[in-house]
Amino acid sequence: MASAALLVLLLGCFSSVTLGANILYVNTVASPSHFGWNRALMYELASRGHNLTVFGVDSEPNPPPNVTFIVMEDVYKTLYSDPNMHTDFLEMSKISPFSMTLLFNEFVVGVCEIVLKTEGAKRLQSYPPDFGFDLIIHDYLSGPCLAALAHHRFGKPPVVAVTAYHGLSTTLSITGAYQYSALVPNHAYDATEDMSYSQRFINLLVNLEEELLQRYSMIPGSNRLLRTIDPTLPDVAEFNANTKLVLLNANPIIQYTEPFMPNVIPVGGLQIIKPKPLPADLAQLLERAGPAGVILFSLGTNVRSDSLGEARILAIIGAMEALPDYTFLWKFETETLPRKLPANVHVRKWLPQNDLLAQPAVRLFITHSGLLSTQEAIWHGVPVIGFPVFADQFKNINYCMARGVGRRLSIENLNQQELIDTIREVMTNESYRTNMKRMSSLFRDQPEHPLDRAVWWIEWVLRHPDSTELLTHGSRLNWFVKYSYDVLIPLFAAIALVCHGLFFLVRRLFCRRTVRKASGKQKRS
Repeated sequence: MASAALLVLLLGCFSSVTLGANILYVNTVASPSHFGWNRALMYELASRGHNLTVFGVDSEPNPPPNVTFIVMEDVYKTLYSDPNMHTDFLEMSKISPFSMTLLFNEFVVGVCEIVLKTEGAKRLQSYPPDFGFDLIIHDYLSGPCLAALAHHRFGKPPVVAVTAYHGLSTTLSITGAYQYSALVPNHAYDATEDMSYSQRFINLLVNLEEELLQRYSMIPGSNRLLRTIDPTLPDVAEFNANTKLVLLNANPIIQYTEPFMPNVIPVGGLQIIKPKPLPADLAQLLERAGPAGVILFSLGTNVRSDSLGEARILAIIGAMEALPDYTFLWKFETETLPRKLPANVHVRKWLPQNDLLAQPAVRLFITHSGLLSTQEAIWHGVPVIGFPVFADQFKNINYCMARGVGRRLSIENLNQQELIDTIREVMTNESYRTNMKRMSSLFRDQPEHPLDRAVWWIEWVLRHPDSTELLTHGSRLNWFVKYSYDVLIPLFAAIALVCHGLFFLVRRLFCRRTVRKASGKQKRS
């Protein structure tokens, strides 16, 4: 009897554990930062015993044994050599939010077209249709593309959409998310939470444009491309609507708050792992730095410091030289500089950003205000000076300014004295560091690390692959119905008709009374 009871107990324990699953991971977003974010999730799933086949535009030479990379070759090369693709990021800072939203739409469809022509994509088609994938995970910021093709080919396994981005409006076609135009500025719009009437008007139009582009351009464009590969593919809108979960790189502590749909799981800061020891040269540099501290300068992977132009580079060096008490560590991608560097400035082609921000000696981060960089700065409590260039970078630094943890400058109109004054202000005004430490404490105070949360929900989908309880009907509603335009337009039309009728009636009565008074006066005269 005791043996039987022990056997039942063991079976119960084993049945509650998610066994190693075969996961197809699609990451065709042409961005090294997106790959870094996705890699953290891939490797954590691998450490939990899952087998991952990763189709993407990036790879690593020595992945874990249960992670297999299949590369979509030459996507970056093809993308940046295409004259129709905007790759001058400094020029992109000048375009309107309407153009940015349109550019994003063109980018998604354009990347899909490039990816489908690669040998890597053809390898996916060579897999037998009955190949046993238990789950598909895809970075949806590159659209449905290869993931929708795989979903149809492999018998419609459950789908989890993920992204290193934080804009809820990018999930419109997946979750039916609602655009709160008076509350939250669009991810492509340079505005604060306290929008004026004209800003709210523009924000409403940008949101409407984004929704219409997703519904009437991105989805039909994806259908057209994918059906050249497989004519039997159903509408990708149906693929989007069946997405079980969206893991969004968001957190209400570090960005403008907005309501999420029930199947959107915020995992902001997922990529922030325990810092590693610094390389010996960097460790020694930080040890030798003076008591004023170290300032880290990095503009990310898209906006290279060596592409800023000689005038801007000289202005930056001049500002650093004017502040000899501070040690500057600058991510500069080439060894060619227009002048000799001051003794307090050190450049490297690559820097372990997360590991450096974790060091107490690093007291300021000059950044392009990319989302991952901003999250890492907040996590480690380092104030920021932002040089936003495009997309959500404006929104990120605007939020930091509103919370008193950073300042914003223009990289296009870089002024040496303004940079000097701003560095001095942030470094000497203790309120920036105090506010950032408070935000860091709030950001870190979570029941589990965001990466653990992401893995738990992915395994939840593996345990309940047929569950539809978290899905919303909003993803299947026409935008016109979702925002109640079908109700509001007839309602306002009825109100207008009633008002017009009342106005007409009052006018007739007033005219009759006037006519009677006039005729009475004529009779008396």
